[in-house]
Amino acid sequence: MRSSFYFVPLIGAALALVSCGGGSNMSKFAPQPLPNISGAWEMIAVPSSGSGSSTGIEVALTEGTTFETGAYQYNGQLTASGPQIAFVGIDQGGIVFGGNCPGLGPDTSGNNLVGSVSGLGGSFNFSYTENGYDFSVTGTLSGDGKSMTGTYASATGSGCPDSGVINGTVVSKLSGTYMGKLCEPLDSTCAAGANDVATVTLSQSGSTLTVNMVLTGIDNTSFSLSGPVAGNFFSAQGAFDGQTVLYYGYYQATVSTSGATAQSLYLSNATSNSSQPAHAGTLTVPPPQ
Repeated sequence: MRSSFYFVPLIGAALALVSCGGGSNMSKFAPQPLPNISGAWEMIAVPSSGSGSSTGIEVALTEGTTFETGAYQYNGQLTASGPQIAFVGIDQGGIVFGGNCPGLGPDTSGNNLVGSVSGLGGSFNFSYTENGYDFSVTGTLSGDGKSMTGTYASATGSGCPDSGVINGTVVSKLSGTYMGKLCEPLDSTCAAGANDVATVTLSQSGSTLTVNMVLTGIDNTSFSLSGPVAGNFFSAQGAFDGQTVLYYGYYQATVSTSGATAQSLYLSNATSNSSQPAHAGTLTVPPPQ
């Protein structure tokens, strides 16, 4: 009887511990909500061939949602298509709008991206189509959800064979003021050279960018353009001297060996030939007064 006298309270204490600790332990294994990584991304694909020409995958990424337990939850399914995704070829010679695969220049109508993310610090995998050529990416999302790393490869038998490493980051909205020499807007081939001095101000709202230009030199006027933006790429159209003009632009920040950051805006005039736009000028952030 003495042994049973002590045994019963011990059973009660053990049950109490299970009851108190069970909920806490179970919560550790509860599925965590998927992060929302919708927004502007730039992913730089660097080929293992060492060609020196990388591809910037500029994306306005969208993540899907599902209705669960009375509310919409992000489901990790990623998409981008049409003007939401664009490609730029990046090398020492400048920028190639439309990417490095042969195609129709910056025509984004056939471009797309489909993929998934499993969670913070988890898998970040997707496939994308550049000018009709298919690629696959296997990567990992960072713990803060603002960057990714991985590898990419073209499809077997592709007419644009390429593979290597890929690094992506969330990018800020395009903004700021840039200055420099610019070709005349109606000289879409830049045959006469860069004879205007341009002050260009960018302002982004949602997926639309407004470009305000002030020109001095051959032209002494101001005008505005607007259009879709994806990552650091944009297409902007507007009226100049009674005619419609079209520009493609790319924002690039480069870091020198000294650690200084140079911000530049690469502009091409696509008014007369959208598949082969002519470089109109590279503008930079003016030094503080």
